[in-house]
Amino acid sequence: MKTGPGETLFHGSLTLYEIHMDAVDRAFIFQVLRYAAALSSMFIGYGLIQPLLSLYTSSFVGASYLLVGALVSTIGLVKAGMGPVSGFMSDRYGRKKMAALGALSVSLSILTVMLAQAASHLVAAFILYGLGQAFFFLAIMTGMVEAAGPARRALVLGLYEGVNSFSILLGTWLSGPLSASLGVRPVFGVAATFSLLSFAACVFLVRETGAVGEGARLLELGGLRSLLSREYITAMYSAFLFMYTHSLYLTVIPLYTTLTVRIPEGFLPILFMGLSGATALGSLIGGPVSDRVGRRVPLAVGMAVAASSFTALLLSASQAVLVAASLALGLGAGFFHPVASAVVADVSTVDNRGKAFGFYRLTRDLGTFAGPAVAGVVTSLLGVGSLFALSAGFLAVGAFLALFIIGETHVKDQRAST
Repeated sequence: MKTGPGETLFHGSLTLYEIHMDAVDRAFIFQVLRYAAALSSMFIGYGLIQPLLSLYTSSFVGASYLLVGALVSTIGLVKAGMGPVSGFMSDRYGRKKMAALGALSVSLSILTVMLAQAASHLVAAFILYGLGQAFFFLAIMTGMVEAAGPARRALVLGLYEGVNSFSILLGTWLSGPLSASLGVRPVFGVAATFSLLSFAACVFLVRETGAVGEGARLLELGGLRSLLSREYITAMYSAFLFMYTHSLYLTVIPLYTTLTVRIPEGFLPILFMGLSGATALGSLIGGPVSDRVGRRVPLAVGMAVAASSFTALLLSASQAVLVAASLALGLGAGFFHPVASAVVADVSTVDNRGKAFGFYRLTRDLGTFAGPAVAGVVTSLLGVGSLFALSAGFLAVGAFLALFIIGETHVKDQRAST
């Protein structure tokens, strides 16, 4: 069947459009893979030390929930304080430079932990670790959002969290046999090596995505007032809960498992692997689901599932409940966190997105501080059961806000590059 000139022209235009879209997709994939390489190396190192950090800290200060929580919470406090600063610095100096600086700081801090001889050395290392994480993760997250564009925000943020969690899972899986064969201190050296690999990926693979503003002033607050909506505040609260629950788990579960439930230390990597794997699965599902159905329902569902994990821990202390609670916490938190990040991208613009993510990460990283701090105080005063009940309540409040207070921010057919 012959085609007319109009049909031939249409077919040729369509072919050119498909070629263009293929090129765009390839550019997007390669850009994301570059960021993912830096991200994965960093989180493998984190996974290596995650099951060991609170027990290693306790070797300096004793088996005290309060003291261990106070020391580990230093990391989150520094990250929270540097969240807005890292956002402004990323806008001024670029995502690539700040990611590289952060990765280098993390590697040096883990080496300091390995060589520590006193609790004061750990404090110094944790401060440097918090600084490095603040620079690195803000730059990587913002860069990936910019590489994705409006149509793929939740998808790429789900990939961000998925890469994180799968990498933590791998590092945690390696942590058990490495600590058994080498001892605890050398594992920190291996983790530092992975952080250096992340630094190399930032230097040689990552490409700049933002418009570097040499004239931008540090802590310029212009344009932030428009962000102060119920949606933005709820997104920040959700991010706080994500890091609060994970840092609380990191601090409490190793001691709770070995001292209260009386399960051997060798079981800890299984719990952390379950948490990381479930978080990765929840993240990879949550992003695409949110792009289809909106932000509110996935936020509420994820927080409700995470709340069920602490409810289970409150009701029963057993090996089976520990496994189930770890999986529920990971799945729920992984599901709602990339959605919360997508809300921030939805309500911000190219003019204030770096600032928006900077303050968003401030509250997120306050959760990293609050988890160990609240765990230490509440457990010491009221017992670990009260801690689990309080955490379930925090998550229930977040689910209520998502369902009944905020409005929908996602526009399904986003064509404007906002």
